[in-house]
Amino acid sequence: MPSAQHSASPLKVIYEKVEADSRFSLYYLRVVDTAVNVATVARNSAETAEQAVKPIFVQLSESDNFDQPIDPKGKLVSMSASAEKAVKEAIAALQEFDGALDESMLSSEDAAEVSEGNGEAIAALQRLHDLMVDLRWAIVEHDANFEEPEDKTFNNVEDLVVDLNNR
Repeated sequence: MPSAQHSASPLKVIYEKVEADSRFSLYYLRVVDTAVNVATVARNSAETAEQAVKPIFVQLSESDNFDQPIDPKGKLVSMSASAEKAVKEAIAALQEFDGALDESMLSSEDAAEVSEGNGEAIAALQRLHDLMVDLRWAIVEHDANFEEPEDKTFNNVEDLVVDLNNR
């Protein structure tokens, strides 16, 4: 007659398998949920930033109320260029992640959900980036109207490029 320990052994193996599968299932669900949440946060953040930047751009581009340079030292333009770079890096990261979904462990349904969220986030980030570029250029163009023209002449393109790089 088998001992109680031997009769419990197959049940223990089954129990451990079920436990391992459930841990994997919870982990899997967390991965999918986290991926969707990251895309949602990125999209919401981009849309919120766009809502903040758009009125500034509209006011600048549709108004003649600015009778002095906005960014005479170029700090705002420099910060904007840095922010644009960060947004481009976020877009690239989401695109890279989205491209890796085909090779991942996600089911096609879950991969499609994550990919849709990434697509929405990428589109929102791209709109924000484009608006930031437009705003930066509007500031640069506005401030250029207040600069005194320089009486520099250049004999060749190389001298012009050197001068532009030294500013």
